[in-house]
Amino acid sequence: MTGQVAKTPVAAFVIMALGAAGLTLGDFFIKIALSSGVTLATLFVFAWPLTCLGLVAMAHISGGIAQHLTPKHPRPLMIRAVLLLITSWLNITSLSFNTYAEHAILFQLSPVFALGLGIVFLGGKLTLRTALVFALCLIGAWLVLQLGTSQGSVTLLFAVGAAFMNAVTNSYIGSHKWAATALGFTFYAFNGVFLVMAAYWTMAERLLPDLAGLMWIQFSALFGVAGMAFVGRAFLLAHKNISTLGTMLYVQIPIAVVLGALVFDTVPPVYTIIGSLFIVAGGIVLSQRR
Repeated sequence: MTGQVAKTPVAAFVIMALGAAGLTLGDFFIKIALSSGVTLATLFVFAWPLTCLGLVAMAHISGGIAQHLTPKHPRPLMIRAVLLLITSWLNITSLSFNTYAEHAILFQLSPVFALGLGIVFLGGKLTLRTALVFALCLIGAWLVLQLGTSQGSVTLLFAVGAAFMNAVTNSYIGSHKWAATALGFTFYAFNGVFLVMAAYWTMAERLLPDLAGLMWIQFSALFGVAGMAFVGRAFLLAHKNISTLGTMLYVQIPIAVVLGALVFDTVPPVYTIIGSLFIVAGGIVLSQRR
């Protein structure tokens, strides 16, 4: 393990942390936009131009537009779009009902869900280390959710569902590498969801966001695309030594806690903070796997 860390450039960890910060800031501005009355359909419709332009730019500088955005296998791209639609609905519903910090903490269960999917469907092995990961994250999730108590909230299950669907999506991409690059999957999935949301917005809403809402939408798109770009760059710098980079995604938790306290005046209870530590510990143990 020590050798693996030594071979991974420090810059990869720094850039990965910047990517994680960008992704969580994207959710942060979605939360603000939702608080100002922006709907899910409005969010997608008005985030589409900047997001689409950003993804095309990423493709251009990451090997070429033809390499990433040529739709050679439409069916897997359509399935990816459906998965993104479900994930987006769960993610944004969770951000609507839950505090920003609690949502960010529970969303970090995604790598563990991906590990479980790999064991069940992709022939992975349940080892002592993976059992420890599951145990730590189960304890952490229970502390955050507090289901069955007066402090618990069923709405937090939307965050768990979003984390699970994110894991399903990533596992699907990983098992269909022959169909498209990760960037190509993202581009066509986002455009597919945009078409669905644009049709719904045209038929049922047709409401324009105010200037503040429009600004929050653009910030969410900008930071989301920037986060993806930094994460992709970090993986390229790390070459094949990418397992430990995943630990840098957990910088999202302190960022979410601080921003939630400063902007939304919501500080997670002690048991939620303790639960997040268990989830992070599970993620660190998971990153030690070869």
